[in-house]
Amino acid sequence: MASLTNIRNEIGNNLSNITSLSVYKYVPDIIEPPTAVVGVVERIEYDSTMSRGADTYTIPVLLYIARVDAQLSQETLDSYLQSSGANSVKAQIESDTSLNNEAQSVRVTDATDYGVYNVNNIDYLGVQFSVEVIA
Repeated sequence: MASLTNIRNEIGNNLSNITSLSVYKYVPDIIEPPTAVVGVVERIEYDSTMSRGADTYTIPVLLYIARVDAQLSQETLDSYLQSSGANSVKAQIESDTSLNNEAQSVRVTDATDYGVYNVNNIDYLGVQFSVEVIA
């Protein structure tokens, strides 16, 4: 059986390939943007394959960008939303689809809620990625 903590850690390790990001494998008290946060599990679907073969985890990854300049902030966030490339959150999370042998597969299914997020009374531009892990 997979460890949720290990799954979160490995998603964070994959994201660490984006050198411009500060990556947190847990929900921190304070962030230093640009920041990716591997959040708390949104959903666990038990027995998603036959005979206790695997469970499916849905884990959010939140990306925050400083709002110093409106246009630059949005363009920076857009660069992380690409489906491929060195700064692509999707490509980097999926760069090791076994999550160092913690999972059978990992897939970024979507990016939603592009907009303003307030973290500790500071507004950031951000987006939430949904990561599906079968383990």
